[in-house]
Amino acid sequence: IAVVATCLGLAVAFPLAYLAARNVAPARWVFYAARSVVVMVRAVPELIVAVLFVAAVGLGPFPGAMALAIGTVGFATKLLADAIEEVRPGPREGVWSVGATRMQEAATSVTPQAMPSFVGTSLYVFDINIRAATILGLVGAGGIGFYLIQATRTLDWERVGGILIIVFVLVYAIERLAGWVRKQLI
Repeated sequence: IAVVATCLGLAVAFPLAYLAARNVAPARWVFYAARSVVVMVRAVPELIVAVLFVAAVGLGPFPGAMALAIGTVGFATKLLADAIEEVRPGPREGVWSVGATRMQEAATSVTPQAMPSFVGTSLYVFDINIRAATILGLVGAGGIGFYLIQATRTLDWERVGGILIIVFVLVYAIERLAGWVRKQLI
């Protein structure tokens, strides 16, 4: 659930972040519209979205993945747009002065400067989604959270402990990976 939600959410968040960054948005109204979408998406908690998806399509991992993907769009877009807004203007102006289009400017001067933040944000969002996937099992959204709730209901404390240890190890491994990747990019 966390992998699918992270991939889907980031696939929408990356292009939306360029529209929600004041310094690279094609027009002022596009910036405000994109930021409004981000605020609206962020305003609704993933648990509420998961309940709506469970009511619409039934129990299972699909509603959980979709709820987390929507939450990922709002959270990741904000962080990615903030990273884009912090890029240095010098390289952008240099690329712009030789006649580059907006897409060329974004690809050659904005994205390389923001890449460490993009990678860090992506891994952070994946970390959050792993932990959130355990909570979504409470509302029937499947995944590891469903198994955790079932083990809790049957008082199978060994399984509960095992699931919590697995979640801890995954989150710790992602944190170590994020640190290593940041060292490689910086």
